[in-house]
Amino acid sequence: MPIMSKMRDNMPAILVGLAILFIAMIVFEWGMDITGRQGMQYQGNVVGKVNGEEITYQDFEKALQGAIDNYRSSTKQEPDDQITAQLRDQVWQELVNQILVKQAAKRLGIVVTDQEIVNWVTHSPETLPDVIKRNFEDSTGQVDMRILQAALASNKPEVQQFWTSVQEYLKEQSLQQKLTSRLYSTVRIPEGELRLQFAQQNEKYDAGYVLFPPQTLFPGSGIQVTESEMRDYYSAHENNYRTQPTRSLKFVVFPIVPSADDSSEVKQEIDRVASLASGGTDFLDLVKQYSDTPYDDKFENAEQIDPAIASYVLSAKAGQVVGPFLSPDGYHLVKLVAEQSGKNEFVHAAHILIHVIPGPDSTAAYKLADKIVKEARSGANFADLAKQYSQDPGSANRGGDLGWFGKGMMVKPFEQAAFSGNVGQVVGPVRTQFGLHIIKILGKDSREVKVADIRMGIRVSQQTKDDLKQHAEDFIYIAKQDGFDKAANTVNVGMRQTPPFAKGQYIPGVGNNEEVVKWTFDGKLGDISNVTSIGQGYGVFMISQIKDAAVTPFAEVAPQIKNLLIRQKQFEQAQTYADQLKQKLSAGDSLSKLPQFDSRLHYAVTGPFGVGSYIPGVGTDYMFMAETARLKVGQVSKAIEGSNGVYLIQLLNKTPFDTTAYKIQRMTMMQQLMQQEKSSIATEWLQHLKETASIVDNRSKIFSQQQ
Repeated sequence: MPIMSKMRDNMPAILVGLAILFIAMIVFEWGMDITGRQGMQYQGNVVGKVNGEEITYQDFEKALQGAIDNYRSSTKQEPDDQITAQLRDQVWQELVNQILVKQAAKRLGIVVTDQEIVNWVTHSPETLPDVIKRNFEDSTGQVDMRILQAALASNKPEVQQFWTSVQEYLKEQSLQQKLTSRLYSTVRIPEGELRLQFAQQNEKYDAGYVLFPPQTLFPGSGIQVTESEMRDYYSAHENNYRTQPTRSLKFVVFPIVPSADDSSEVKQEIDRVASLASGGTDFLDLVKQYSDTPYDDKFENAEQIDPAIASYVLSAKAGQVVGPFLSPDGYHLVKLVAEQSGKNEFVHAAHILIHVIPGPDSTAAYKLADKIVKEARSGANFADLAKQYSQDPGSANRGGDLGWFGKGMMVKPFEQAAFSGNVGQVVGPVRTQFGLHIIKILGKDSREVKVADIRMGIRVSQQTKDDLKQHAEDFIYIAKQDGFDKAANTVNVGMRQTPPFAKGQYIPGVGNNEEVVKWTFDGKLGDISNVTSIGQGYGVFMISQIKDAAVTPFAEVAPQIKNLLIRQKQFEQAQTYADQLKQKLSAGDSLSKLPQFDSRLHYAVTGPFGVGSYIPGVGTDYMFMAETARLKVGQVSKAIEGSNGVYLIQLLNKTPFDTTAYKIQRMTMMQQLMQQEKSSIATEWLQHLKETASIVDNRSKIFSQQQ
């Protein structure tokens, strides 16, 4: 019984953990980038196909539920619509990757037998993945074979289910190992590449150089470019002027935000909790049961308390319950559990900022500030004045509220005025480098307090989502009858227009949404989409412009080509001129002599720099670096084209190759380069599988009700 008790105690965590790992694992764990594609609930049974192999709705939903459970477990929060959409896309990507890899393994003749898994578990349990192995470890962290054998022999349904999940997971792991071994079997890092890597990381160069600025030496006005040259260049580089097909969209968004009913429901719930608190129910028990955030048993000063509740808390006495009250993150019911004297005082203040422009206009700024001070001291609402007059965009829309702050947080004149004023007093105007401040002291406190906060966020109910979706469906009906623009006015929703975008690009105003892009490029001009879930809410789109791929006419790019050819000729002439001046130097001469031949030239020294680093006076110029690394000490380079112009370079000094340090670092560098090469091979291989696969994505047909 003691042996199996550990299994029973851990069973929920085991099963959830394995389900998540089995479904959420990207087979090669290569850190693939997951875009935030959106999905919708499918009406049929096939969410997609990969080379004819189906991803069923049941498998997709099972995987998605595992990802959602994992999110809940790791964040202690419910995923909102945007997170759920991201998880849905992540699951889709992972399932596609898994199928592609399994298909590739089958083509390569790579299989994993049940006996291999049995041998792994029974003969080498210490090599099992930690998520499995830890369930059979003793107090010293070693695998206890008694626990393992008892689990293997058990006929209990939950244990059998556990081993089924383990078998599938270990097959995936073993398949991964066999595939990676096959893929990486040819990876080799040449000795020359290792030595080059070491040199780039450790060697330093010091060079003298002369820059030949082409535009200064050979002004464009003196360079002729014929139309024939321009047309020849255009013909040779036609692909540079080929435009991609683009689309533009008109769209409306119905934001998914809580309704008045959603807010009212939470208000009723927190009122009920408040009644329980006033009736004597332990407040900390209520926090555990009802709060979205756990109780934090520590003392905080005024600056550390959540700004959403700080003023309510600091107006209370120890033991007092305050609320319920509404803040931007939901409803709160708070209790000041305990308080103690703190070492520092904190101030809660609001301000109105008036910028002062030096000169005659500064008088107007002072007059306006004096006017505002008089209104504030005469009883005008300070928050309203801040919204009307303040030129501090960060606080004006909050009524000038700056929250609580301690000494050292504000500029000195502001701090002195705030800390010397009395609560309720309007101080100023106070001049700082930012302008004139009119300050209202809202509170002062030096206590440290423990706060128990029951926070209930206002979440969007399913009914609200259904209503919003129906609103969007009504819009589509009107748009198909009366036109998109008129429907937007009728339904009173703001219409937006995207600039042209290409396939695979970020959609301005929408974001990365491959399903919207796919629908757009598959559709016709004037097509109206179904209701689509996007980050901000429910979207409806209309294809408003279609531009096919084309080559930009010569006439449109002729000025661009002319400038390019002028620059090309300037650099060619600068290179020729640099090589001519170099011939005037004798063997062993310094480049510093060149300005004697042309006063427009200047000699400079870089100081020590490494390959790939910023070069003082030059910048990050890889041509300059490469040429310098090629030179011997004292040698002058040929004329090279760099980022800023044409250079002649002379190597002044170079740190010698440290053979001892190389031997020490060689193995570490080898491992790093091997890992980089493996990652590159794996990523490119999987990308090739995707590009050559037939992938049918039916997620655009998924209903949005479950989002």
